[in-house]
Amino acid sequence: MTRRETRVLSHFKSEIPDFGFRILISGIKAACFESQNKFGIPNFRFRIANLGIKTAYFKSQISRFRIANLGIKTAYFKSQISNLKYSVLFLSLCLRGGIHCPAGELTFERIVIDADFPGGYQVEVADVNGDGRPDVVGLGGGTCAWFENPTWKKRVVSTPRETPGIISSATADLDGDGKAEIAIAYEFAADEPTRGELALASQEDGGRWRLTHVAHVGSIHRLRWGDLDGDKARELVVAPLFGRLVKPPTYDQDNAQLVCFHTGANPRPGRWRVESIGERPVVHAIEVRPVGGPVEEILTADKLGVAIYSLAGDGSRRDLIPGAPGTAPRRGSSEVHLGKLKDGRAFLATIDPWHGNQVAVCLGGPPNSSGPRLLGPFGPRSVIDATLADGHALWVADADGDGDDEVFAGHRGADHRVSAYDFNRTTWDRTVIDRDIAAQDLRGGDLDGDGTPDVVAIGGQTHNVVWYRPKTEGK
Repeated sequence: MTRRETRVLSHFKSEIPDFGFRILISGIKAACFESQNKFGIPNFRFRIANLGIKTAYFKSQISRFRIANLGIKTAYFKSQISNLKYSVLFLSLCLRGGIHCPAGELTFERIVIDADFPGGYQVEVADVNGDGRPDVVGLGGGTCAWFENPTWKKRVVSTPRETPGIISSATADLDGDGKAEIAIAYEFAADEPTRGELALASQEDGGRWRLTHVAHVGSIHRLRWGDLDGDKARELVVAPLFGRLVKPPTYDQDNAQLVCFHTGANPRPGRWRVESIGERPVVHAIEVRPVGGPVEEILTADKLGVAIYSLAGDGSRRDLIPGAPGTAPRRGSSEVHLGKLKDGRAFLATIDPWHGNQVAVCLGGPPNSSGPRLLGPFGPRSVIDATLADGHALWVADADGDGDDEVFAGHRGADHRVSAYDFNRTTWDRTVIDRDIAAQDLRGGDLDGDGTPDVVAIGGQTHNVVWYRPKTEGK
């Protein structure tokens, strides 16, 4: 985000003729109040030392004002002179560099990692070269490349000749040599659901990469590594977008077949064992992560909403939330991430429906001490933003250190942008972080080693990879 200030301008008028107050809020930390009267009362000023607190008091020579709640859209001022009330409507002025809601304290430094990555589609944060620092992996336009931390020098892994129709990657050190391997999904074509290939890129001497073909997977779309069975080895979850028999415009004639690949002790030759996980219609996104135990589980965002799969134990599947209502294929969920609040509650953040316009959150109940591995049940779906155009990017992270995960979302259509949503115990306050990116994907990690999670986005039409570094004290 740029260093431009965001200003919120509000007006107050009393019932006394020709008497008004003007508030100019500059930035977050300070504001000045100045009276503008025409009936002889001397002008006076009020200053807020810290706008970030929930309650503030104002004193003048003649009256006392109190703001009951700065965290909501409307506040009331009451004067002791004649019990007059003033209603304030906060109007946010949107600047290209970003916007702040009054209750928000989220600010970011915008750092461009690559300003020329045509067709950018997916981004990862992972240690590629084994130096202990997270690097950035980006793909799109047939190319997979990684950017070395901290110089962000770009190094090509595969080219359009080798991986045409590239669509996803998953990076991990599979053999323990300190250098990461990258699983690559390519040859994807939305209207040709039988097409799709899986390969493994391995590092060789001199910075070269060797690609090994692993399998043909029709409509291959999303890849994620995870320890699904508790054996301390990573399995690769592969989620096709469609079933092999689907046809536009509904794409509902066949379900996508989720599978995982067990790489074995020597993953490089690509002789992996495949295992079926289940089937879902129009699986646009997956998240693989631990939910409450040592093994990792699989969240799917698809036409039926969000489900969770567990390969350990009974290998069960549970439906968690239904997503957005509608008709095929514009229903259910398109992206999903699991977040948490400082009171211990979990929440599901989604973009709904498929390539949809909505950012939604479903809050979970109090933590279940008797069954920590049981995720849910979740409360009703709350749409916190319905202004996305072709929503395609989602992430959750506690970027401001308040104990609550923020939701980050981006879209690639008209008025493209990346926004953050901060929970204020009742609603979610939106901060627009960047309007100069047509966001296709969002990921996170601590890029600078300061203990605060950072966020990285990749833009398709805008051809850029951008790091959003949270601004905290001392940064």
